[in-house]
Amino acid sequence: MIEQDVIGHLIDVERLAYDLLLDAQTEADKRKNTAKEEAETRFRNAYEELLAHLDAELTRERSVCNESRESDLADFNAHLSSITLDRKAFNDYLDSLYTGS
Repeated sequence: MIEQDVIGHLIDVERLAYDLLLDAQTEADKRKNTAKEEAETRFRNAYEELLAHLDAELTRERSVCNESRESDLADFNAHLSSITLDRKAFNDYLDSLYTGS
């Protein structure tokens, strides 16, 4: 009889241990999921912040490049406009190259 009581008690202890283990596993899963969601949220926020910073930097750099290009083009056009055309000298040069005509 004592053996049956001991075996019954051991079975009860094992069932209790299983229940404790199941509760601990459930709590651990909850904590892991919460930590994972928090990490994903922090990553997403940092990613979006970095993306916004890079987008602003791209816009600024593109603006600087556009301004520089427009300035260079204006300088080049001004230089071309300042050149006087000497058609007689050009025609004489062409005649010297093509003397057979």
